[in-house]
Amino acid sequence: MDKNTAAAIIHSSLFKSFVQLGIDRAAFISAWLRAHAVPHTVVDISGNKNIIVRYDSSAYNPIFKTKILVGHYDRAEGTQGANDNSAACMQLMLFAEHLVHVQDFHNIKIIFTEGEEKGAKGIRNQGAYALGTGLRKLRMDNEEIYVFDCCGRGDTLILSESGIYGRDSDKTQGLQAFHERCIGYAQRACPNRFLSLLTPYSDNAGFIAAGITAQVFTVLPAVEAGILLKNIPVPKSGRAQEPRRFFSFQKKSKTAAEELTDLVIKNKKPDPDSPLAALIPKTWQLMHTEKDAIDSLTPEAFLLMFRFLRFLETVKEP
Repeated sequence: MDKNTAAAIIHSSLFKSFVQLGIDRAAFISAWLRAHAVPHTVVDISGNKNIIVRYDSSAYNPIFKTKILVGHYDRAEGTQGANDNSAACMQLMLFAEHLVHVQDFHNIKIIFTEGEEKGAKGIRNQGAYALGTGLRKLRMDNEEIYVFDCCGRGDTLILSESGIYGRDSDKTQGLQAFHERCIGYAQRACPNRFLSLLTPYSDNAGFIAAGITAQVFTVLPAVEAGILLKNIPVPKSGRAQEPRRFFSFQKKSKTAAEELTDLVIKNKKPDPDSPLAALIPKTWQLMHTEKDAIDSLTPEAFLLMFRFLRFLETVKEP
Protein backbone atom coordinates (compact mmCIF):
# COMPACT_ATOMS: atom_id res chain seq x y z
CA MET A 1 0.00 0.00 0.00
CA ASP A 2 1.15 3.54 -0.73
CA LYS A 3 -0.18 6.94 0.32
CA ASN A 4 -2.35 7.31 -2.79
CA THR A 5 -3.98 3.92 -2.22
CA ALA A 6 -4.64 4.83 1.41
CA ALA A 7 -6.25 8.11 0.37
CA ALA A 8 -8.41 6.25 -2.14
CA ILE A 9 -9.71 3.97 0.64
CA ILE A 10 -10.67 6.95 2.80
CA HIS A 11 -12.61 8.58 -0.03
CA SER A 12 -14.03 5.37 -1.51
CA SER A 13 -17.75 4.79 -1.95
CA LEU A 14 -17.36 1.79 0.38
CA PHE A 15 -16.09 3.88 3.28
CA LYS A 16 -18.55 6.70 2.61
CA SER A 17 -21.38 4.17 2.76
CA PHE A 18 -20.04 2.72 6.00
CA VAL A 19 -20.09 6.08 7.82
CA GLN A 20 -23.58 7.07 6.68
CA LEU A 21 -25.95 7.80 9.53
CA GLY A 22 -28.62 5.25 10.27
CA ILE A 23 -27.13 2.20 8.57
CA ASP A 24 -27.02 -1.23 10.20
CA ARG A 25 -23.28 -1.43 10.74
CA ALA A 26 -23.24 -5.09 11.79
CA ALA A 27 -25.18 -6.07 8.67
CA PHE A 28 -22.86 -3.92 6.53
CA ILE A 29 -19.70 -5.57 7.85
CA SER A 30 -21.16 -9.07 7.63
CA ALA A 31 -22.37 -8.53 4.05
CA TRP A 32 -18.97 -7.22 2.97
CA LEU A 33 -17.13 -10.12 4.60
CA ARG A 34 -19.51 -12.60 2.98
CA ALA A 35 -19.00 -11.01 -0.44
CA HIS A 36 -15.24 -11.41 -0.02
CA ALA A 37 -15.40 -15.01 1.22
CA VAL A 38 -14.24 -14.16 4.73
CA PRO A 39 -15.53 -16.88 7.11
CA HIS A 40 -17.37 -15.37 10.04
CA THR A 41 -20.27 -15.74 12.42
CA VAL A 42 -22.48 -13.15 14.09
CA VAL A 43 -22.88 -13.89 17.79
CA ASP A 44 -25.30 -12.06 20.07
CA ILE A 45 -23.88 -11.64 23.57
CA SER A 46 -25.96 -9.72 26.10
CA GLY A 47 -27.78 -7.89 23.32
CA ASN A 48 -24.60 -6.91 21.45
CA LYS A 49 -23.83 -8.34 18.01
CA ASN A 50 -20.22 -9.48 17.74
CA ILE A 51 -18.88 -10.46 14.33
CA ILE A 52 -16.23 -13.13 14.77
CA VAL A 53 -13.83 -13.96 11.93
CA ARG A 54 -12.19 -17.36 12.21
CA TYR A 55 -10.38 -19.04 9.35
CA ASP A 56 -9.90 -22.68 8.38
CA SER A 57 -8.00 -24.83 10.85
CA SER A 58 -4.92 -24.69 8.61
CA ALA A 59 -4.55 -21.02 9.55
CA TYR A 60 -3.80 -21.97 13.17
CA ASN A 61 -0.90 -23.72 14.84
CA PRO A 62 -1.58 -24.62 18.50
CA ILE A 63 2.10 -24.33 19.36
CA PHE A 64 1.85 -20.55 19.04
CA LYS A 65 -0.34 -17.91 20.68
CA THR A 66 -3.58 -16.95 18.97
CA LYS A 67 -3.88 -13.23 18.27
CA ILE A 68 -7.38 -11.76 18.49
CA LEU A 69 -7.69 -8.38 16.76
CA VAL A 70 -10.64 -6.29 17.94
CA GLY A 71 -12.38 -3.16 16.69
CA HIS A 72 -15.71 -1.77 17.89
CA TYR A 73 -18.15 -0.77 15.16
CA ASP A 74 -20.64 1.15 17.29
CA ARG A 75 -20.29 4.93 17.38
CA ALA A 76 -21.59 7.99 19.17
CA GLU A 77 -25.15 8.73 18.11
CA GLY A 78 -25.53 11.32 15.38
CA THR A 79 -21.89 11.19 14.25
CA GLN A 80 -20.12 9.58 11.31
CA GLY A 81 -17.62 8.12 13.74
CA ALA A 82 -15.08 8.25 10.93
CA ASN A 83 -12.15 7.88 13.31
CA ASP A 84 -14.08 6.44 16.27
CA ASN A 85 -14.16 3.71 15.07
CA SER A 86 -14.96 3.37 11.37
CA ALA A 87 -11.34 3.69 10.25
CA ALA A 88 -10.08 0.76 12.33
CA CYS A 89 -13.07 -1.34 11.26
CA MET A 90 -12.31 -0.69 7.60
CA GLN A 91 -8.64 -1.47 8.13
CA LEU A 92 -9.54 -4.76 9.84
CA MET A 93 -12.09 -5.64 7.16
CA LEU A 94 -9.49 -5.22 4.41
CA PHE A 95 -6.95 -7.17 6.46
CA ALA A 96 -9.49 -9.95 7.03
CA GLU A 97 -9.95 -10.27 3.27
CA HIS A 98 -6.16 -10.34 2.77
CA LEU A 99 -5.78 -13.22 5.25
CA VAL A 100 -8.16 -15.37 3.20
CA HIS A 101 -5.39 -15.64 0.60
CA VAL A 102 -2.48 -16.27 2.98
CA GLN A 103 -1.13 -19.80 2.62
CA ASP A 104 0.90 -20.07 5.85
CA PHE A 105 -0.67 -20.21 9.30
CA HIS A 106 -1.08 -16.82 11.00
CA ASN A 107 -3.04 -17.61 14.19
CA ILE A 108 -5.29 -14.55 13.81
CA LYS A 109 -8.94 -14.13 14.66
CA ILE A 110 -10.78 -10.83 14.24
CA ILE A 111 -13.76 -9.62 16.23
CA PHE A 112 -15.89 -6.59 15.40
CA THR A 113 -17.60 -5.66 18.65
CA GLU A 114 -20.66 -3.67 19.64
CA GLY A 115 -21.14 -1.78 22.88
CA GLU A 116 -17.77 -0.06 23.42
CA GLU A 117 -19.50 3.30 23.76
CA LYS A 118 -21.67 1.86 26.55
CA GLY A 119 -18.61 1.78 28.79
CA ALA A 120 -19.36 5.35 29.85
CA LYS A 121 -22.35 3.95 31.76
CA GLY A 122 -20.18 1.52 33.71
CA ILE A 123 -17.62 -1.03 32.65
CA ARG A 124 -19.95 -4.01 33.06
CA ASN A 125 -22.24 -2.42 30.47
CA GLN A 126 -19.48 -2.46 27.88
CA GLY A 127 -19.87 -5.13 25.22
CA ALA A 128 -16.25 -6.23 25.66
CA TYR A 129 -16.91 -7.17 29.29
CA ALA A 130 -19.61 -9.66 28.33
CA LEU A 131 -17.49 -10.87 25.41
CA GLY A 132 -14.45 -11.28 27.67
CA THR A 133 -16.54 -13.21 30.18
CA GLY A 134 -17.71 -15.44 27.33
CA LEU A 135 -14.13 -16.03 26.18
CA ARG A 136 -13.22 -17.15 29.68
CA LYS A 137 -16.08 -19.61 29.75
CA LEU A 138 -14.84 -20.98 26.41
CA ARG A 139 -11.34 -21.27 27.92
CA MET A 140 -10.02 -18.72 25.43
CA ASP A 141 -8.73 -16.42 28.16
CA ASN A 142 -5.10 -17.25 27.37
CA GLU A 143 -5.44 -15.68 23.94
CA GLU A 144 -4.15 -12.12 23.69
CA ILE A 145 -6.34 -9.25 22.59
CA TYR A 146 -5.15 -6.45 20.32
CA VAL A 147 -7.69 -3.60 20.43
CA PHE A 148 -7.67 -1.03 17.62
CA ASP A 149 -9.48 2.24 18.25
CA CYS A 150 -9.29 5.63 16.51
CA CYS A 151 -6.67 4.56 13.97
CA GLY A 152 -7.53 6.90 11.10
CA ARG A 153 -5.80 10.19 11.89
CA GLY A 154 -2.08 10.84 12.33
CA ASP A 155 1.29 9.29 11.63
CA THR A 156 2.34 7.77 14.96
CA LEU A 157 1.24 4.44 16.41
CA ILE A 158 0.31 4.80 20.08
CA LEU A 159 0.52 1.84 22.45
CA SER A 160 -1.79 2.65 25.32
CA GLU A 161 -0.60 2.41 28.91
CA SER A 162 -4.14 2.72 30.26
CA GLY A 163 -5.34 -0.18 32.38
CA ILE A 164 -1.93 -1.72 32.99
CA TYR A 165 -1.15 -0.43 36.46
CA GLY A 166 -3.02 -0.09 39.74
CA ARG A 167 -3.99 -3.78 39.81
CA ASP A 168 -2.78 -6.80 41.74
CA SER A 169 0.79 -7.74 40.96
CA ASP A 170 -0.01 -10.79 38.82
CA LYS A 171 -2.41 -8.89 36.55
CA THR A 172 -0.06 -5.94 36.25
CA GLN A 173 2.86 -8.22 35.45
CA GLY A 174 0.92 -9.96 32.67
CA LEU A 175 -0.38 -6.72 31.15
CA GLN A 176 3.03 -5.07 31.35
CA ALA A 177 4.76 -8.04 29.73
CA PHE A 178 2.29 -7.98 26.84
CA HIS A 179 2.70 -4.21 26.50
CA GLU A 180 6.49 -4.52 26.33
CA ARG A 181 6.24 -7.29 23.76
CA CYS A 182 3.97 -5.07 21.64
CA ILE A 183 6.53 -2.28 21.88
CA GLY A 184 8.99 -4.72 20.33
CA TYR A 185 6.57 -5.39 17.49
CA ALA A 186 6.14 -1.66 16.89
CA GLN A 187 9.90 -1.15 16.83
CA ARG A 188 10.16 -3.64 14.00
CA ALA A 189 6.98 -2.74 12.11
CA CYS A 190 7.17 1.06 12.25
CA PRO A 191 10.52 2.22 13.67
CA ASN A 192 10.55 5.82 14.90
CA ARG A 193 6.78 6.00 14.36
CA PHE A 194 5.41 4.82 17.69
CA LEU A 195 5.06 5.91 21.32
CA SER A 196 3.89 4.36 24.59
CA LEU A 197 1.39 6.79 26.08
CA LEU A 198 -1.62 7.17 28.33
CA THR A 199 -4.84 7.14 26.26
CA PRO A 200 -8.61 6.96 26.79
CA TYR A 201 -9.92 3.55 27.71
CA SER A 202 -11.41 1.46 24.92
CA ASP A 203 -12.63 -2.15 24.71
CA ASN A 204 -9.56 -3.05 26.76
CA ALA A 205 -11.37 -1.83 29.88
CA GLY A 206 -14.07 -4.47 29.50
CA PHE A 207 -11.65 -7.24 28.59
CA ILE A 208 -9.30 -6.49 31.48
CA ALA A 209 -12.22 -6.31 33.92
CA ALA A 210 -13.22 -9.78 32.70
CA GLY A 211 -9.70 -11.09 33.34
CA ILE A 212 -8.47 -11.04 29.73
CA THR A 213 -5.10 -9.58 28.70
CA ALA A 214 -5.65 -6.74 26.22
CA GLN A 215 -3.57 -3.97 24.62
CA VAL A 216 -4.99 -0.88 22.91
CA PHE A 217 -3.47 0.63 19.77
CA THR A 218 -4.44 4.02 18.40
CA VAL A 219 -2.92 6.60 16.06
CA LEU A 220 -2.12 10.27 16.63
CA PRO A 221 -0.29 13.03 14.77
CA ALA A 222 3.27 13.15 16.12
CA VAL A 223 2.92 16.78 17.25
CA GLU A 224 -0.23 16.05 19.29
CA ALA A 225 1.29 12.95 20.86
CA GLY A 226 4.50 14.80 21.69
CA ILE A 227 2.70 17.60 23.53
CA LEU A 228 0.78 15.13 25.68
CA LEU A 229 3.88 13.03 26.35
CA LYS A 230 5.74 16.07 27.70
CA ASN A 231 2.94 16.95 30.10
CA ILE A 232 1.51 13.67 31.34
CA PRO A 233 2.92 12.55 34.74
CA VAL A 234 6.00 10.32 34.68
CA PRO A 235 7.95 8.49 37.39
CA LYS A 236 10.14 10.72 39.55
CA SER A 237 13.19 8.85 38.29
CA GLY A 238 12.26 9.69 34.71
CA ARG A 239 12.97 6.13 33.63
CA ALA A 240 10.72 5.37 30.68
CA GLN A 241 10.44 1.69 31.53
CA GLU A 242 8.86 2.43 34.89
CA PRO A 243 5.08 2.74 35.15
CA ARG A 244 3.68 6.24 35.00
CA ARG A 245 2.08 7.55 38.16
CA PHE A 246 -1.67 7.15 38.08
CA PHE A 247 -3.85 8.86 40.60
CA SER A 248 -6.80 8.30 42.87
CA PHE A 249 -9.46 10.93 42.32
CA GLN A 250 -11.19 10.67 45.68
CA LYS A 251 -9.97 13.99 46.99
CA LYS A 252 -11.96 17.12 46.25
CA SER A 253 -9.18 19.10 44.58
CA LYS A 254 -6.74 17.87 41.95
CA THR A 255 -3.42 19.10 40.71
CA ALA A 256 -3.18 20.05 37.03
CA ALA A 257 -1.33 16.79 36.36
CA GLU A 258 -4.07 14.77 38.03
CA GLU A 259 -6.76 16.67 36.15
CA LEU A 260 -4.99 16.03 32.84
CA THR A 261 -4.68 12.32 33.62
CA ASP A 262 -8.37 12.16 34.53
CA LEU A 263 -9.41 13.93 31.33
CA VAL A 264 -7.33 11.56 29.20
CA ILE A 265 -8.28 8.17 30.60
CA LYS A 266 -11.98 9.06 30.91
CA ASN A 267 -12.03 10.82 27.53
CA LYS A 268 -13.54 13.98 28.98
CA LYS A 269 -13.65 17.27 27.10
CA PRO A 270 -11.71 20.06 28.87
CA ASP A 271 -13.33 23.44 29.34
CA PRO A 272 -12.59 25.56 26.24
CA ASP A 273 -10.83 28.20 28.35
CA SER A 274 -8.81 25.64 30.32
CA PRO A 275 -5.05 25.57 29.65
CA LEU A 276 -5.38 21.78 29.56
CA ALA A 277 -7.32 22.06 26.29
CA ALA A 278 -4.03 22.77 24.51
CA LEU A 279 -2.53 19.55 25.90
CA ILE A 280 -5.30 17.09 25.00
CA PRO A 281 -4.78 15.85 21.42
CA LYS A 282 -7.15 17.56 18.99
CA THR A 283 -7.79 14.13 17.49
CA TRP A 284 -9.39 13.00 20.75
CA GLN A 285 -11.34 16.23 21.14
CA LEU A 286 -13.07 15.45 17.82
CA MET A 287 -14.41 12.17 19.20
CA HIS A 288 -18.16 12.01 19.79
CA THR A 289 -18.72 15.19 17.77
CA GLU A 290 -19.98 15.91 14.26
CA LYS A 291 -16.40 16.82 13.35
CA ASP A 292 -15.40 13.15 13.58
CA ALA A 293 -15.92 12.97 9.82
CA ILE A 294 -14.11 11.64 6.77
CA ASP A 295 -12.33 14.91 6.07
CA SER A 296 -10.53 14.63 9.44
CA LEU A 297 -8.76 11.40 8.44
CA THR A 298 -5.27 11.11 6.97
CA PRO A 299 -3.80 8.51 4.58
CA GLU A 300 -0.65 8.31 6.71
CA ALA A 301 -2.67 6.59 9.44
CA PHE A 302 -4.02 3.96 7.06
CA LEU A 303 -0.54 3.31 5.68
CA LEU A 304 0.86 2.96 9.21
CA MET A 305 -1.88 0.52 10.19
CA PHE A 306 -1.38 -1.49 7.00
CA ARG A 307 2.27 -2.00 7.92
CA PHE A 308 1.55 -2.90 11.53
CA LEU A 309 -1.21 -5.39 10.72
CA ARG A 310 0.95 -7.06 8.09
CA PHE A 311 3.69 -7.38 10.69
CA LEU A 312 1.30 -8.97 13.21
CA GLU A 313 0.51 -11.56 10.55
CA THR A 314 4.12 -12.77 10.82
CA VAL A 315 4.31 -12.82 14.64
CA LYS A 316 4.61 -16.32 16.06
CA GLU A 317 4.97 -16.41 19.84
CA PRO A 318 5.01 -19.80 21.64
